[in-house]
Amino acid sequence: MQDVVTTVHWRYSGTDENGVFAEIYGAQGVGTPNPDAFTPYPELNEEQVISWMEATLDVPAMQLNIAEQIELIINPVNVTLPPPFPNE
Repeated sequence: MQDVVTTVHWRYSGTDENGVFAEIYGAQGVGTPNPDAFTPYPELNEEQVISWMEATLDVPAMQLNIAEQIELIINPVNVTLPPPFPNE
């Protein structure tokens, strides 16, 4: 086996109906490949790699994280305000 994928760097994003966007990203190890089910690197496709990630990542938790980020963008709980006096 040559050109074995050992880690996938991924991004997961969401956009609400008003176009508010949030994203998370990370890297996930994929373990040692099975020689009997090995796919050569040039033959990998997006669906296959996504299936690897969906099998190892907590997708419902990621979806909740995205929804919470979007909610905080729409309704922030912390706001940085300028000084209430002239800044000289």
